Amino acid sequence: MRASGPGGGVGGMMGGMRGMGSSGMRVATEDNLTDETVVGAAYDHKVVMRLMTYIWPYKKDAFIALAAVLMYTVGNVTVPLLMMVGIQWAVNAGEIWRLHVVGGIFFAVTLVHFGSNYVQFVYMPKVGQGILFSLRTGMFNHLQALSPSFFHRTPVGRIMSRSQSDVLQLQETFELIVQSLSDILSLVGIIVIMLVVDWRLAVISMSILPVLFFILGYWQKFARHSFMRIRRAIAMVNGEYNQNITGVRVVESFNRQEINMKHFDDLNTEYLNANLEASRYSGGLQPLVESLMGIGMGFGVILVGGVMVKGGNLDWAVLVAFALWIQRFFEPVRHLTMQYSQLQRAMAAGVRIFEVLDLRPEVVDKKNATELPEIKGEIKFEDVYFHYVPDVDVLKGVNLHIKPGQNVALVGSTGAGKSTLVTLIHRFADVSNGRISVDGHDIRDVTRHSLVSQMSMVLQEPYLFSGTVADNIRYSNEDATDEEVIAAAKTVGAHDFIMSLDDGYDTVMAERGINVSVGQRQLISFARAIVGDPRVIILDEATANIDTHTEVLIQRALNEVLKGRTSIVIAHRLSTIRNSDNIVVLDQGELVEQGNHEELLAKKGGTYARLYAVNYGLPIDGDEAQGGGAPVPAPADD
Repeated sequence: MRASGPGGGVGGMMGGMRGMGSSGMRVATEDNLTDETVVGAAYDHKVVMRLMTYIWPYKKDAFIALAAVLMYTVGNVTVPLLMMVGIQWAVNAGEIWRLHVVGGIFFAVTLVHFGSNYVQFVYMPKVGQGILFSLRTGMFNHLQALSPSFFHRTPVGRIMSRSQSDVLQLQETFELIVQSLSDILSLVGIIVIMLVVDWRLAVISMSILPVLFFILGYWQKFARHSFMRIRRAIAMVNGEYNQNITGVRVVESFNRQEINMKHFDDLNTEYLNANLEASRYSGGLQPLVESLMGIGMGFGVILVGGVMVKGGNLDWAVLVAFALWIQRFFEPVRHLTMQYSQLQRAMAAGVRIFEVLDLRPEVVDKKNATELPEIKGEIKFEDVYFHYVPDVDVLKGVNLHIKPGQNVALVGSTGAGKSTLVTLIHRFADVSNGRISVDGHDIRDVTRHSLVSQMSMVLQEPYLFSGTVADNIRYSNEDATDEEVIAAAKTVGAHDFIMSLDDGYDTVMAERGINVSVGQRQLISFARAIVGDPRVIILDEATANIDTHTEVLIQRALNEVLKGRTSIVIAHRLSTIRNSDNIVVLDQGELVEQGNHEELLAKKGGTYARLYAVNYGLPIDGDEAQGGGAPVPAPADD
């Protein structure tokens, strides 16, 4: 198990968090999440009940939509009955006034039918969009609260799939459920009314149902396979898009365009074939249902019904009504068949969404957590142990006292535990054993917000958000004035290059800030870190990816930035930390040495001395005697 990724960054370190947290709660990792290709049941009670909680705020609109659907369904079922009664009561009697009455009733039913259909189409999307709004808001807020480990171990594509396509899919669930309820009620209503009017003709007309259900069951088997194939194919296509767009410079530098185009063409062809296969299955179902409807109509109603009418055993008005009922009977069957797969997808989407919403962050505030008062910056590690996997300690009994305003450097080989140490200070995770305190307060006893709000961290990879340069600098302190933003930029040496941009501080950053250099992005990150006047600043390889000139600017700026603040610096370039008040040397999770540069270098054979020698290509211990010649002199201070 690695304590940190390449470069010892916090991102790599957080990748090791998985399994169960110390409190036994479910940890937020992609290992717990249902695969995107899983298709659920057509009805999942847990998902539906959970969905009801999102419908509740819109219960009035949902009730109106449901009532409209029911009225539409009743009208759809009773129209043939009205026609039968009209023929029997008015046409057979031959009285004009009765025809006028029947015509008026039909007109009223048509108005109700039209009105209920209109209300249904207005209020169902209203409820659906409300659910969509609530789900997206809830998902976004919940993702903000999850621990960094979740995002480092879960691919961005899976998160976006759940927060976008799955949310949209689940939003359709309400409409599908209501529509399915309408179709089921239509089927039940038609069957009941047919049996009441003439059970003999009803039984004959519905004798085709066993064949229909057999065909539908057989069709679902292939439709499910086809849907799974589409999901896999589109996942591969999207993955290839993402990989080639994000790695476009590598693609072009190795001249891989033609090979990648051929590979993408293969994946895209598979996606095309999967969709064509699904279209064939869907297209084949429609004619089958239509054929069965024709058989039911032709044999059950026309042939058998006609014989019964001719023999005087059936009124011709009943025959007309049955013809309309049979036509209406197969319409909801078609709907339910198509909705079955949609409901499966919607229920599976619901399972995936609620899985994410049920995940708990690894670090949560205690119920009685207090607000951390303004701090001076004293930090203590007291016999701290930490592990990602039980019985595999990444930090082992670390004891460290950082005084207020002290500049402390953490050094050690990759995986020594440097990033883990600063991560625990920031409470991205909690210690397994021991205690970390800030100004005497155990950080587990205070709210994380009040702790983090007095700290800033600058990472190895600078990340800028969309918006202006000024927006990015005041990201941690939205109340910062323009004067404070400019002062922060001047402090870190970023003001001059910002003013050279087209719109100065109002220059809009491109995605990830790629319209400025890496070094300039890092300078903006430094300005962002200090604009909130934090008492503790953590620099995690903050100068690793910048050029020498920019590093010199930052080193000069750090003398001002870190003045009066507690600072913790992680660095592989030992030149950047030679003037630190205290250099802490970690090795395999243990604190093995600490002191200033001269003290540690004086320890012949010590870990720091060996790191320093390796860093500058100096002979280690007595190597110069074996290799012959004079030892290489130590470089001057940068």
